[in-house]
Amino acid sequence: GSAQLARPPRNNEAQAFAATLTHSFIAPFARGHGLARLLTERAEDGARALGYHVINLDVRETQEAAIRLYESLGYTRWGTHPVYARIQGRTVRGFYFYKLLQPGGKIA
Repeated sequence: GSAQLARPPRNNEAQAFAATLTHSFIAPFARGHGLARLLTERAEDGARALGYHVINLDVRETQEAAIRLYESLGYTRWGTHPVYARIQGRTVRGFYFYKLLQPGGKIA
């Protein structure tokens, strides 16, 4: 599996407290063993260690297992993109999530 923790651009001072989890993927043969949970938790640990207070991510509506995982880890869905992606000629929505990483869920 893999995931990328993206830092905000240096010129985006307003979002300097937030990292984005992108390109999270577990190979089909490796799914169902808790690897996605472990990978996401390690990404959160890395974001905390780097001083980030929030982690953002987005996911296609068709990725139901990922949505369940993120919700079980305390991510909050805050928005929907109605034309997020095209999969096999069909338009699918995308969901946007965030999680507060600091104790007490506060942004310093």
